[in-house]
Amino acid sequence: MCGRFTLHHPNDEVHERFAVLRPTFLTEPRYNIAPTQIVSVITPERERVAMRWGLVPPWSKDGKPFINARAETIAEKPSFRGALAARRVLVPASGFYEWRTEGKQKRAVHIRMRGGVLFAMAGIWEPALVAGELPTLAMITVAANHTMSSVHDRMPAILTRETEGAWLAPDNRAPEALLRPLDDDAIELIPVSSRVNGVGIDEASLLEPERHGLFG
Repeated sequence: MCGRFTLHHPNDEVHERFAVLRPTFLTEPRYNIAPTQIVSVITPERERVAMRWGLVPPWSKDGKPFINARAETIAEKPSFRGALAARRVLVPASGFYEWRTEGKQKRAVHIRMRGGVLFAMAGIWEPALVAGELPTLAMITVAANHTMSSVHDRMPAILTRETEGAWLAPDNRAPEALLRPLDDDAIELIPVSSRVNGVGIDEASLLEPERHGLFG
């Protein structure tokens, strides 16, 4: 799954990396982005806009948000298939968190691309149900690659530079074919402090490596 992520690269770097033409939403460095919070996304028009993390389908009666959508079933699920067909975005990220079970404890791990470079996670969205509110977003997940499987059996659907444009292309009739795990050597795992468990803690010190448990 994807339950927390980071985006601490400067705005200018985000805009250059994703060829943003209209940066209508800028962000401060974030080190602990959580569901229901506001995130920035890149649209097919290369506009950077704000959305709220937690997709709410247009037919929802209780407003319950979907944080993640599984790639394997996204094209069939009524909650997601309309958004997959017509409303796809890139979610810029510096890294994401997952929790590894060690005995009776869960240890936080920060996962990033090797070299710490920016990357894009695949997202889908729905318009807001109430006028004036933000559109809502879900991150897509895939099965973990071998590297990630030591922590969790799922991971975000991270797009490569070569597939980002195809994901955004309105005429792509089978975008789900782009949703697959990254190569095993594309990511690195960094054990970090359990302080990241606190949603209200959002500071650079969360990324400091911390040796623990099975990581040695």
